[in-house]
Amino acid sequence: MATQATDGAALRQMVNLARKQSISFAFCPGSKNDDVLLLDKRQPPAGLAKDAKKIGSSPKTAFGRMRADAKTIQLECESTLPNLAKSIRKYLKDNGVSTDVQLVDGAAPVQHEQEKGGDTVPQDTSAASEPKPGVDKAAQRALSTQLKDALMKAARIGPDAQRLATAATKQIAAQIKRNELEAATKSLSELAERLRGAQATSAKQPPPDQAAPDLAGARRDWARARKSAAGDVRTLIAGVAKVTGETEGLGHAQREIAKLVQPIRQLDTRLDTLLAQIEKAGSASERQKLIKAAQRQIGNHVGLMNTAFFKAVDQSGFADTKIRATVLGSLRKVNKAIGA
Repeated sequence: MATQATDGAALRQMVNLARKQSISFAFCPGSKNDDVLLLDKRQPPAGLAKDAKKIGSSPKTAFGRMRADAKTIQLECESTLPNLAKSIRKYLKDNGVSTDVQLVDGAAPVQHEQEKGGDTVPQDTSAASEPKPGVDKAAQRALSTQLKDALMKAARIGPDAQRLATAATKQIAAQIKRNELEAATKSLSELAERLRGAQATSAKQPPPDQAAPDLAGARRDWARARKSAAGDVRTLIAGVAKVTGETEGLGHAQREIAKLVQPIRQLDTRLDTLLAQIEKAGSASERQKLIKAAQRQIGNHVGLMNTAFFKAVDQSGFADTKIRATVLGSLRKVNKAIGA
């Protein structure tokens, strides 16, 4: 809803826009130089007229479509008023826009306003001779686009929302076709409200039954992989010790061999702890936070296995080990279990 009249720089900007495309207008005359003119490139004229009535000091409004060229503003009215062209020309001039204003084909007949004595107010002769209102194609297209958007939104929400939208579509499409723009705007607003309700209801419903991720199985497999990798490292150390122990001059090798244990110690219990916390997570947001932490830990372990040492260790020849294959295989299972 517009909250104030279009004036000043905003008015000049909209007039420039009207030279490129047709825009909606609504005019509500005031009693003491407090006329209200609203311009909008999206809102239908009838809806804009409602806003003008709320802002203005008179229940009378004229509304329709406006277009312009370098010298003239042309008004195609769905509803008009006496002396409309003159009133809008004065409003524009007061806001720094000097231009002629004309009512063109498609304008509606002038509304006959009566004074207290019952005499009819003199009519603007140019408005009195204008033909009946035509079809507002631009407004129809805008409303049709809104209807398509509502249907797409309903499809994203789910079956219940789709049924709501499908039921309303026929009526709204017919209103648009008959040029009942105010009624179509109201119907679209009501549909949007119902879709918001359907979306809220859908968000509260539990997701469809799905096979629960086997986190417990992934934890057991990860524990076995860590134990197997640690055992393979011990086998490797024993194999290296056996070879170097029988070779003269390699007495210091035992101390160096012991250092092989250090990298494998990085495969600690932190990932297992995170998996246990994911199993017990009380909310979706908490679960997602823990999953991200687990993914970082998995990434660290994969990075360790991709170092030159672990890429080469299983082909060392000192012992038959499968450290890298065992660890990476288990990490893939964990990754799958947490839905990553």
